[in-house]
Amino acid sequence: MDLRRTINYQTRIFLLVCLFSWIITFAFLTIQITREREYKVGLLDARLQELNRMIIRDYENGVSIDSAYMKRNMPSHEIRVSLIDLDGKVIYDSNGTDILRNHAERQEVKDAISKGMGYTIRRQSETNSLDYFYSAMRGKNVVVRSSMPYDSVLEGLLSINSLYALLMVVTSIVLTIVAFFASRRLSKSIEMLRDFANCAEHGDIESFEVASFPKGELGDISGTIVKLYKNLKQTAEERDKNLQEAMFEESEKNRIKQQLTNNINHELKTPVHAIQACLETVIEMGDNISESSKKELLDKSYQNAKRLSDLLSDVSVITRMTEAPDKIEFEQFVLKDIVESVADDVADLYPADKYIKFEINVDDNIVINGSVGLIESVFKNLMVNSVLHSGGNRAYLTCSDGHDGYAHITYYDNGKGVPEEHLTKIFERFYRVDKGRSRATGGTGLGLSIVRNAVAFHKGTIVATNRKEGGLRFDFTLRL
Repeated sequence: MDLRRTINYQTRIFLLVCLFSWIITFAFLTIQITREREYKVGLLDARLQELNRMIIRDYENGVSIDSAYMKRNMPSHEIRVSLIDLDGKVIYDSNGTDILRNHAERQEVKDAISKGMGYTIRRQSETNSLDYFYSAMRGKNVVVRSSMPYDSVLEGLLSINSLYALLMVVTSIVLTIVAFFASRRLSKSIEMLRDFANCAEHGDIESFEVASFPKGELGDISGTIVKLYKNLKQTAEERDKNLQEAMFEESEKNRIKQQLTNNINHELKTPVHAIQACLETVIEMGDNISESSKKELLDKSYQNAKRLSDLLSDVSVITRMTEAPDKIEFEQFVLKDIVESVADDVADLYPADKYIKFEINVDDNIVINGSVGLIESVFKNLMVNSVLHSGGNRAYLTCSDGHDGYAHITYYDNGKGVPEEHLTKIFERFYRVDKGRSRATGGTGLGLSIVRNAVAFHKGTIVATNRKEGGLRFDFTLRL
């Protein structure tokens, strides 16, 4: 059970105020008692130190310190005086004890030897088992220690003034009474505010007297609650609007998916029809077709079949990223190994007349945690794009650790680049700068779309720009 629900506001506020007031009282009492005791101890120590100073002066002037001297100069016969050399040996003790233990380890003697003065508030004497207050002072070659027994007089001298403690206790009691009435008044306002909030929550503020709230901060809070209630309807309308927007986004997503399906169907028709036409020609002409024509038709069928395979592969990659991203496996790999492997594969795929030399500069210590297949598709599509469409003969790839949690990668070629009006669209699915030429070179129209989606899938960004020196440049990041 929640304890706060079983104790009303008044009781909780009252207990908090009481706790605070009594803590303050205890703290003040502790400080005052400590300060008063220190003051009285210091006063007693000063009185005894005056006797010590007199004895040291007389002793160093050759006056004999004996019982006659004690009777003549001590204000009380209860004051005990000891003379101790700097090694702790007792030279003289007014109690008349002949053999005393070495006093070098007594705290007041140690302090007097090292600091000039020292005292011990209470310690039992080994000679008579009485408790004494000790005060010691060092001379040139002697320590004089005077002490007073803890009798009723000394106890009274060092006792704490109970009047101050009584005054603090009475003050705390008064504060407790005041806290009781103040908490009752405050809790009444809080309970009214709670009732009003309940009415507002259920939409029934007409039956509640807002004017019954007191003036001040709580009245301002009640006005705020009224405004909140009046805004409930507006909030509900905004919620419905947001829901409609969400439904629109979902329908837009379905529309884009349908558009992608239509585009795929359109792209599939071209290679399928080409393959069908070539094979029908070979079949219909039979033995009447020449070997060169037959080979040309079969080569064309093969190229279109390859294009069809590439298209299906690219569609599969995009579908995996958009429809089942949680099923794509991640692993750690060295980025340089992937880039160099892809560059070798691309170089082997195309004949010498389309050869592009790839210059790669990637830090050896860059490790990516991601999908090997998707990262391979990023670099493969960029490199293939350069081979098929750039018109250049060199491509450059650099990569370094940006020390911000990302690998920063730049890829560019020395080709002709892309017209500026196409730069913002080249990452769209099935977008072609030169539709006829792109199909002729075997592009699927999905390569750069895969690049953008794969980079985003790895928490990165990518931008494309034309280089002043010529060629298309891609700057992108991959999360390390």
